[in-house]
Amino acid sequence: MIKKFYLKWFLLVVFFLASLLIGLKTTREFFFFFAYFLLAASMVSLFWLALTLLAGQLKISRKMISRVTEGEILEVEAEINSLSFLPVFNFTLEDNFSGVASREEKKQFFIGFLGPKSSCRIKYEYLCYKRGEYQAGPFAVYFFDPLNLFFFKRTFEVYSKVVVYPQIFRIERFPALTRSVLPWFGIETARSSGDDDEFYGVREYKEGESVKRIHWVSSARKNKLIVKQYQLQSFFGTTIIFNLEKAKNIGEGKEAVAEYIIKIAASVANYLTEKGVSIELLAHVGEIVHLPFNKGQDHLENILRVLAVAQPESRISLREAFEEFARYLPNDSSLVAVMSDQDYKDLPRMVSLYSRGISLIPLIVVSDTFLPIADKKKVARQSRLKVTNLVNMHAKFFSQGDNLTEAFI
Repeated sequence: MIKKFYLKWFLLVVFFLASLLIGLKTTREFFFFFAYFLLAASMVSLFWLALTLLAGQLKISRKMISRVTEGEILEVEAEINSLSFLPVFNFTLEDNFSGVASREEKKQFFIGFLGPKSSCRIKYEYLCYKRGEYQAGPFAVYFFDPLNLFFFKRTFEVYSKVVVYPQIFRIERFPALTRSVLPWFGIETARSSGDDDEFYGVREYKEGESVKRIHWVSSARKNKLIVKQYQLQSFFGTTIIFNLEKAKNIGEGKEAVAEYIIKIAASVANYLTEKGVSIELLAHVGEIVHLPFNKGQDHLENILRVLAVAQPESRISLREAFEEFARYLPNDSSLVAVMSDQDYKDLPRMVSLYSRGISLIPLIVVSDTFLPIADKKKVARQSRLKVTNLVNMHAKFFSQGDNLTEAFI
């Protein structure tokens, strides 16, 4: 719309110069007639534009959801309300969409007429191509005169945020997990065979909890609902660990090592949540990220929110990160290490956790396959051979372009 505006001025200047040349070759009256006509029309347009500026008061709002998944379409609805007693003609609404994971994108819509004290709604979409945190806003409105010779811009500081979660692939089968025997306080679980619940204390009732847990004596004494609290002596606990090292992030855009690590970590967390497993997240993304053991959809949401904004900004190795995290790992649990094959020499240090009853499940991204090479299968086989020769263990390998679901069948 703005480009057309400048094009119109260019054509007008050309037409003005052409009329001047014609006037010089014929009579000056022809040129003066055109000039006076143009001046009169411009003054009327400027007057109308000034009137719109003084009386054309708008209120703009935006509706959109706060989270989507990578690759999905974000639907947005903008509502424009006129607070003026005069109609508004010829204006363009522009919305901006920006984030760390993409370049700024603009949406523009031309509205020819908006009546006094009326409103209109505009629906549009953004493709959330890559995970990250995005911001919609501000709005910009361009008001044009009836001849579209002049305009003024007004900015509306209306902002909305959306978090784009990493894409999750389906996992059919997963390696066996180790059952932890550490106490687990304050977290409710579904009862399973072999679990041993012991009374731990009481606390205030929360909406939605089972009435079977109400401690009636305490409730009568305190005149409010009190429930029993238990500690779970036996549960499946799994730690997911990864390090997004900047120097080892080979590839570009969504086809990069860090993006595959994030996608795998998110899918594993989703699978373990569906199976009722308690998850701990340990990561280094330029800073330490630690989400303690918990389970359920709320905990998964917290994990996915962290993974959505995590960037490859770590300047330490996986070995250094692991040595920092090792003391947090509970005995008799499972450790899922999502890593690049460039860190395969760190695996023997992780294998030493077996002495504490911690089983290791390595999920290895073959980094060289993100380079422009012809035989990616050969590179993947060589990487698998290096790991097998170093430590005798079963690991899963992922290459650029793989169908990741097939690795877990």
